[in-house]
Amino acid sequence: MSEKTLVMMPGLDSTGRLFEPVIPLLEQHFRLIVVTYPNLNSFNDYINCARSQLPVEPGYSILAESFSGPVALALMAQQGDQIGPSVLAATFSRSPLQALTQMASVIPSQLFSIGTLNEYCLDVSANSSGDDTDTAPLPMDVTEQLDGSQLKHRIEVHSRIDITAMLADVQTPLLYLRATRDRIVSEGHAELLQHNLASMQRVDIDAPHLLLQTRPRECCDHIFRHLGVG
Repeated sequence: MSEKTLVMMPGLDSTGRLFEPVIPLLEQHFRLIVVTYPNLNSFNDYINCARSQLPVEPGYSILAESFSGPVALALMAQQGDQIGPSVLAATFSRSPLQALTQMASVIPSQLFSIGTLNEYCLDVSANSSGDDTDTAPLPMDVTEQLDGSQLKHRIEVHSRIDITAMLADVQTPLLYLRATRDRIVSEGHAELLQHNLASMQRVDIDAPHLLLQTRPRECCDHIFRHLGVG
């Protein structure tokens, strides 16, 4: 049997480097493709950018984190016959950042740096990956080095996202990993996905928004079961 392909789609950092804690676990069972994004101007640009990095052969799975979730869901609605069972982590169909963006015109760009947002919104330690694992420590230097004006622009683009109407076209078997201590994506966002995705199973994990980074082994155990490996 050929090795399964897992396409990993990152959150707002857009580099994929925040996947480092889970990659050593996932690469034991999958051929990994990590999507990256340049600084783009519209949600459709993000969809097209991700699409250009997908495998040619059908049957691959997707692991979409945070702000890549709606990108992945849009791709599943448009070309679901190409995509196998997939996983969403700490994500949404309707942006949780609308209120923040409404204030963007009066908030200095430096306050949009993830280094500033880290203490409250991300709620993680920069020195530990959280569970009992031999994976890499959380690479918070990635988020601390992200330019505030660049992040502000990405937040503005993503704040307008609402793909709820597209969810009826998503038939892909999905696992949703919900972080119970998430300070960005609310319980209401999870319930909205549950209500509109009949094919979605949900697992709650005691973790902050970056649950793949703080609970890598627990998350991967659920991923392996859903994708039928391990």
